[in-house]
Amino acid sequence: MLEVDGLCKSYGGRTVLEPIRFFLPEGQCLGLVGENGSGKSTLLRLLAQIEKPDSGDVRYKGRSVMGDRRFFRARVGYVPQYNDLLQDLTVDAQLKLWQSACGLKRPLSRELEELLGIGPMRQKRIRNLSGGMQRRVSIAMALMGEPEILIMDEATTGLDRDYRLALMDWLEGFLARGGRMIWCSHDPEELERLCGDQLRICQGHLER
Repeated sequence: MLEVDGLCKSYGGRTVLEPIRFFLPEGQCLGLVGENGSGKSTLLRLLAQIEKPDSGDVRYKGRSVMGDRRFFRARVGYVPQYNDLLQDLTVDAQLKLWQSACGLKRPLSRELEELLGIGPMRQKRIRNLSGGMQRRVSIAMALMGEPEILIMDEATTGLDRDYRLALMDWLEGFLARGGRMIWCSHDPEELERLCGDQLRICQGHLER
């Protein structure tokens, strides 16, 4: 069980996320919906430990993992709303750097390389890739470590239809194998296909 207990965040004295609580069982995908600027991406950045919450906790299988970067690097895959890639690196160098930074034992699997069409891009520099190609690299980085939890913020933005459908198929298999996922999207079709339950955030408040 993944439990989120009272995460909240403010910037400059302005509250952007009221205390949020929910839990995510094994094999489940939780949809996260709401208007732009509602606090969805802030919540996902807190869960991915990109930012620190003002208060609250995250527990996994009963153990607090807030602040445990080793846990998150080994168990969590995160696709941010905007690709955060080093533009001067080649795709191959970016993937190897990520593998080293996260202490991953194995490189990107052949299955995922083929799923995302990474092979033909490996020697290209990030800055020369289209937005959709860069998105595929970001997804490859999130999936490389065979995570148990996926945090996906508008992950299919810019993807060609074939890659989007192939990713949906793979994610359904991930959930069937017991994975857990938080899926932020404006696409009703994606939400309906993947998510067993949905949370709506409105101006930093959780609505059910």
